[in-house]
Amino acid sequence: MDLYMDPETLAQILGFSIGVLYGESFSELDFKVKYVSQWFKNRSLFWQWIIASILDTQHHFQYGLALMLTVQLVTLHPILALMLYYMGLGLVVSDLKDYEYVIARLGLRETPKP
Repeated sequence: MDLYMDPETLAQILGFSIGVLYGESFSELDFKVKYVSQWFKNRSLFWQWIIASILDTQHHFQYGLALMLTVQLVTLHPILALMLYYMGLGLVVSDLKDYEYVIARLGLRETPKP
């Protein structure tokens, strides 16, 4: 019985898991800055709006898509390219729920129910 996975499958699993875990960490930091941080609460409404807007426009959803695209345009070892592509996919997947809240916060649709 062969217990080893092929390198392509390992690269996909590793890349996707790294992307999801990085994405969740970014989401946690974003949440803590905007909703928990006393530093943020002490800023004027103008600066709270600026900071929240910057955080909302710098979501890892876009970085994941950019990584997925870039990997297809540069020459890398196929296993590394596969891992980075799936890392980008993990970033995209982990940010989908946050994207709903941003769209709701901007008044483009109702706030999603938990």
